[in-house]
Amino acid sequence: MKKIILKIVVIALLFLQTKSFSQCPSCNIDSTFNSPGIYPTTLATGTQTVPYSDDVTFVMFLDTSGFAVNYFKITGVTGLPFGLNWECNNSAVGCQYNPNVNIRGCVRICGTPIQSGFFTVDVNLVINLATVGDVNSTAQIFIQIDPVAGGNSGFTFSPSISCDSALVDFDALIDGAPSPTTYSWNFGNGNTSNLQFPPSQLYSTPGDYVVTLQTDVLGYKITDVNLFSVNNNWCGDVEEPSLPLIGCTASPDPFFEIFNSLSSNLYTASSLSGTTSGAWNSLNINLINPPYSIIIWDEDAVSMNDNLGSFPFSVSGPGTIPFSGAGGTAGNLIVSTYVIQTFLNYDTVHVFASPAAPSSILVSGNDTICAGDSVLLSISGTGINTIQWYNDTTALVSADSTSILVYQNGNYWVQVTNANGCTTNSNQQAIFVAPNPLNPTFLITSNTLTCFSAAPQYQWYLNGNVIPGADSSVYQIAATGYYSVVTTNAFGCSSSSILVLATYVGIDELDALNHLVVFPNPSAEVFNFNADQRLIGMNYSITDNLGRLIKEGKIQDNETKISLAEFDRGIYFLNIFGESSKTFKLIKN
Repeated sequence: MKKIILKIVVIALLFLQTKSFSQCPSCNIDSTFNSPGIYPTTLATGTQTVPYSDDVTFVMFLDTSGFAVNYFKITGVTGLPFGLNWECNNSAVGCQYNPNVNIRGCVRICGTPIQSGFFTVDVNLVINLATVGDVNSTAQIFIQIDPVAGGNSGFTFSPSISCDSALVDFDALIDGAPSPTTYSWNFGNGNTSNLQFPPSQLYSTPGDYVVTLQTDVLGYKITDVNLFSVNNNWCGDVEEPSLPLIGCTASPDPFFEIFNSLSSNLYTASSLSGTTSGAWNSLNINLINPPYSIIIWDEDAVSMNDNLGSFPFSVSGPGTIPFSGAGGTAGNLIVSTYVIQTFLNYDTVHVFASPAAPSSILVSGNDTICAGDSVLLSISGTGINTIQWYNDTTALVSADSTSILVYQNGNYWVQVTNANGCTTNSNQQAIFVAPNPLNPTFLITSNTLTCFSAAPQYQWYLNGNVIPGADSSVYQIAATGYYSVVTTNAFGCSSSSILVLATYVGIDELDALNHLVVFPNPSAEVFNFNADQRLIGMNYSITDNLGRLIKEGKIQDNETKISLAEFDRGIYFLNIFGESSKTFKLIKN
């Protein structure tokens, strides 16, 4: 006899999956196939926790070994993974197909697989043949489910890696609902749990903690059937005749049958001889495809068996399920659970130690620097760890060595990171950048230099050399040369003026310079001055208020004119010098 081998790749566990109509509707028949068989022979590979859907087209044969096929019927599917369902394209008539009407049918496999692996699934068939009747057959289908990237297929947890300590959340992935599922956790930290979503677990010290989860998917089974009484439907048969004035003679021979929602016979008990009550023990009848029914019969060797009552029942948990009715038949079923499939998964929570804290930051110099200066910061005790310097919350570019030159204000600190990604921070070191005072200027009046600056400290220089004791805002020169002044503020930061030529003025020249008259002053363009005969031949220069030379010449006669027409309004200085010198302030308006 021909056998149809149905090969379907299904994303799931090796478990009997209840047929669930309306879960995977609208499969599509591929009408290009005409030869008996299954198309495709292998479905697409799925991925754990990723939604999946695929269709299978099957083409039926019309006869086998000379016997015509009346119909095919899919009675159940075993081995579908958890999270997947199946549905045929004519579920309304119980997945029964008449190949004389249409040789093709289809099944859709869909859902979200929650277990990885390679699965073999059995498809249970009834083939009804002319003359022969029903023939049971089993076809096999196959599927590959790839695991999720990283982790394991039984549970997830987060975080998987931490430093110093960790508070980790766990979720079990496998749920065999509506079948009961039990969980047995060992978290590796001394704690256990039997919950699918257990409380968060604390790992308080560094180490590798192996976590174990055993997931048991359970099924229901009938272990015992107790019959308390039966009705009188058995009375009056050849085996148990009813005599006038005497009534029923002999006693019934009860037995029972268990059927599922697909009308499949799950179990037929042996009969008890001559009794209206009794018990069947240690049965282990696995219940598949709810709801169910139990039928109590009286076995008769000659006449037809007598139906003593049919009782539907559902199972919601282990325990006792009573039945009664049908005119006096009563009893109960004892239901317990059994392990259909066990999944044992392991994974590891890694808690790494953070690196030792680096030493305090060493400042090479003062923690207050002047604008434009720098200071060297350094640290030790970092070992082979990676180093990163920060200023406040900003990571400094290319600052990954044990020392660094800094130029700006801020709180500087170091973060060290070990090979496991754990970090430790150093203490903070504050660096203050003080402002420099404004560049000073000074006025030359005869032999007197006067500096204008708010800085509290002064130092005068002649030709670039320190003038000892010249540390006030006013200095009386004793020689001709290039003078400058350096001012220092309260932070110790200094600024220097430009070099300015100052000519020492003798007594006669000084007297002539004191009689020099410059007019008009202020002036819009031209300044005149009447010079004493003693000043003829002396040099003069004009500088702006920053000390920059803008014009120069010699006094040619007693009356000299100087034009500033091409210059902006402001203050300028007329410097007349020879052996002596004097400076006049000119105001151009």
